[in-house]
Amino acid sequence: MLFAGEDIYIDDTYNYQSHHEDPDAINPDEEKKKSGEKITEPLILWWTPFTGERGRYKQCGNVKCFFTVNRHYMNNPQTKVFMFYGTDFKYFDLPLPRKPHHEWALLHEESPKNNYLFSFEEVMTLFNHTSTFRRESDYPITTQYVDSAAWLFSSHYLLSAKEKTIQSKAEGLAPMIYAHSDCGTPSDRDGYIHKLMKYINIDSYGSCEHNKNLPDHLRDPLKGMFHEDFFKLIAKYKFAAAMENGICNDYVTEKLWRPLFVGTIPIVIGSPRIKDLLPSNKSAIIVDDFDSIEELANYLKFLDENDEEYDKYFEWKRTGITNKLLLSLLKDREWSINDYVSNNAINFIDGFECFVCKRIHENIQREKEGKKKLKFQATIDHYGCPAPAKFDDKGKRTLYNDDWDYEYNHSKYYAKALRHHLDSNKTVDRGSVASTANRFRAAGDLR
Repeated sequence: MLFAGEDIYIDDTYNYQSHHEDPDAINPDEEKKKSGEKITEPLILWWTPFTGERGRYKQCGNVKCFFTVNRHYMNNPQTKVFMFYGTDFKYFDLPLPRKPHHEWALLHEESPKNNYLFSFEEVMTLFNHTSTFRRESDYPITTQYVDSAAWLFSSHYLLSAKEKTIQSKAEGLAPMIYAHSDCGTPSDRDGYIHKLMKYINIDSYGSCEHNKNLPDHLRDPLKGMFHEDFFKLIAKYKFAAAMENGICNDYVTEKLWRPLFVGTIPIVIGSPRIKDLLPSNKSAIIVDDFDSIEELANYLKFLDENDEEYDKYFEWKRTGITNKLLLSLLKDREWSINDYVSNNAINFIDGFECFVCKRIHENIQREKEGKKKLKFQATIDHYGCPAPAKFDDKGKRTLYNDDWDYEYNHSKYYAKALRHHLDSNKTVDRGSVASTANRFRAAGDLR
């Protein structure tokens, strides 16, 4: 199963400048041609060319829309929505001037570290339609890394505590596995693991806190992470670090779901609301529930030495998933991760496109009937994530994350500057927005 954004092996450290290239040039003659082209349905334009679709009509239930990544359509009278993929959103490259009937849509399923602009209200409220990992977004994709309830419930790789102990002794394994090569992340997971290693043995296979090598056939970053032997390796451990690279409500990736799938207890650093999504009340261990790193280590040692208590964490594999919210999220979603044929499902990208298309048609119909159009407006709760922090010696996030605090505040000033320019009808380009952001920074103005 292929997971987007996987970083078990791959170093996906975000370079702030990497997505800030110069905007694509508009050819005036081509723009004039596309502006006059007869489009018979609402036109939805991916301003960030995420899908690569040059232009086609797509059926969305009982309605159709024309989708394209071709910017020359921007002034076509049928153009209704500009869509953005979050990681590629650039403050200086926007479809301006924004006409009254132009709506903006955001798809962003990735880590907050990829683009901190969305952590701020000034940017999030620019959008009318959203699809993010947050449950509050218009088209939430919270369970984007879970194939299905049946997949999660599977006992294919499940080993009892006794079997794990036998495997561990035979192969010289530690109680816990850590496998990351995206080091120095905003969540400071490496810092926590480094401190935890003082109290309990941890096998670290990635480049972060590395102390153990993967078997040769699992070292390829694209093939190894989906290899059955990698799943079997994780299953041999009693505990697996399920630690996200960024902290945000509902940002939950394969780092949690994979250990649950294979039958290893996840040790979680991630979404503050993670308990809302766990398959049962006793299926994972949350770092924030402990007063200190030593207290967590002592609890892990207790479970490691008490098979009966350990096995209680996987009773749900025998009795079934008891979390009604999780079951509902999986059952009610119209999109799928892999199997699009047998269950007549779609991927969430197509799903979000059609969601927006239907919204546009709904307002067109309301207008025809003389009704007031519905107003669609995103809020900070559709994505907004907290500032990065580091763990202190007790294991609490009380310290500034010097490595990432600059990126976060840099984005905060730029979000404020961008909104100021848009609301004041001022020029929006790299230099102008940067100048205003620097002025705000110098004045300490973050109101």
